[in-house]
Amino acid sequence: MAVNEKIMVVEDDVNSRLALAELLRLWGYQSETASNGLEALQKLTATRPMVVISDLQMPGLSGIELIQAVRRTAPQVSCILLTGADNVQKAVIAMGLGIVDCLEKPLDPQRLRRDLQKCMGPRVSKKNPS
Repeated sequence: MAVNEKIMVVEDDVNSRLALAELLRLWGYQSETASNGLEALQKLTATRPMVVISDLQMPGLSGIELIQAVRRTAPQVSCILLTGADNVQKAVIAMGLGIVDCLEKPLDPQRLRRDLQKCMGPRVSKKNPS
């Protein structure tokens, strides 16, 4: 295993958060979860993820605000945004923050896998080699 294959999943919907964390685990990554942006910021220093996957719209700290804070405190961390709403203006703002991608829900697992490979290199799933 590489030095750091940790991914933080930040999603206010508990089912989506747990499902994504399980998918990442099946792909061989270590995942940490947070239910909102503030919790993610609190865990960021201790967990030191290589990638943050965050929902765009969450109560309290939005995905964009979270990424702005990540850029200030841990600029080496790659960020991927998830959005349920087709919000072009917010996606453009996010792209300006240097995110890897902005993925629409429902999530396309193959696109997410390609994005993660850009961030960390290819992985072989324990259940589904590719």
